[in-house]
Amino acid sequence: METIDLRKQMKDLWSPPAGKVVLVTVPAMPYLVIEGVGNPSTSRAFQEAIQALYSAAYTMKFGAKSAGVAEWKVMPLEALWWKPSGRDLSDADYAATTPVEMAWKALLMQPTVVTGDMLEQAKAEVVRKKKDVPALAQVRLETWAEGLCAQTMYVGPYEGERATIDMMHTWMVANGYRSRGRHHELYLSDPNRTAPERLRTILRLPVEKTQA
Repeated sequence: METIDLRKQMKDLWSPPAGKVVLVTVPAMPYLVIEGVGNPSTSRAFQEAIQALYSAAYTMKFGAKSAGVAEWKVMPLEALWWKPSGRDLSDADYAATTPVEMAWKALLMQPTVVTGDMLEQAKAEVVRKKKDVPALAQVRLETWAEGLCAQTMYVGPYEGERATIDMMHTWMVANGYRSRGRHHELYLSDPNRTAPERLRTILRLPVEKTQA
């Protein structure tokens, strides 16, 4: 049976240096996703989304292993952030956007062996076990190719990201790139078990070359 470790297979996507911006190309991959609006620290919807994503992901993982399909590690949580109006965040308005004003899409990267049928079977299994997962029905499988991105490792509390985001935008301007998509964060630490100053978060911005 195949054993899949996406973090090892895509090491460049998951281990950027701190204090330095690097370019990566994110290929088309399946993701479990849920979208919503709210304060990520206090929003019940966001916490329920995380619960639903992981319930589906682990149930699907164990089901695939039992069926002899493949074995894999569940990936860290990711999230895209933007304004409820639909506008993408920018270096100019990030600081002015309070958490309560944020729209979000929570994601979990999946191996390519995952199918929609596998997800529906996993959701049915969660329901069969009578687990209380309010947002489970909202979980969907989506293939997404993020493409060329600039990213860096940020270490510290979430509210302290601003200086690192500014550094990324300064790097983009200096190197002839501009942002072309939504602010992306990949959470490598559990905030319930890690001191704020030691939280490790990958900050990623889709980019494109500016016109000469």
